[in-house]
Amino acid sequence: MVTKKVIESIYKKYSKRPDSPDELDIPLLFEYLIEPHKMRIDDDFNLIIGSIDPNSPFHIIDLNKVHGIVEFDNSVAIVLHSSIIFLNKHDKQSHIHIKLDQPSFLERLRSRMSRDGADE
Repeated sequence: MVTKKVIESIYKKYSKRPDSPDELDIPLLFEYLIEPHKMRIDDDFNLIIGSIDPNSPFHIIDLNKVHGIVEFDNSVAIVLHSSIIFLNKHDKQSHIHIKLDQPSFLERLRSRMSRDGADE
């Protein structure tokens, strides 16, 4: 099961893109996902996920933007800088996790100070 802790560890492990998309486990995508997700790579080296709506920003992904490809029991994850696309191995279901940036210490301090000033 993919928990919040697992997701955090994925972002940490794949915080940087590989030097080349050749270092990605691209065969893993086609081993499990070609049928249910109509997965393909176009001439411009974009990964096209046919099971995701063409209007979605996750329908076409530049392979140069992919940080990693991770296999789980029932899904394969495509890791990007601030999102992870989980694609089911057995059907065309997909789930997308979007990483929300946490406010910095300085931003939290400013927010607290502005709230405290508004209370007076």
